[in-house]
Amino acid sequence: MAVLDRPIEAEARLRQKNQITLPDPIARALEAKPDDVLLFEVDPAEPGVVRARLLPRDFAGSLTGVFGTTEETLAFVRGEHVDWGQ
Repeated sequence: MAVLDRPIEAEARLRQKNQITLPDPIARALEAKPDDVLLFEVDPAEPGVVRARLLPRDFAGSLTGVFGTTEETLAFVRGEHVDWGQ
């Protein structure tokens, strides 16, 4: 990831279907490439603040099959969400 000498701030507009275009300064700072995956995080302790993280490509598929099939994993996660009341 690029080493920054100052914070970068950029504006993006939310479009139909909840789509945004990642502004060039942010994409360059993250060294993001087409088909990279970004993880967005919202913390209720900080209303209106969103953090975005570039997921390392090395992680993609690294645990495939460890916790069962994709369908089994999704069923487990959905069950956990129900238990959490979400």
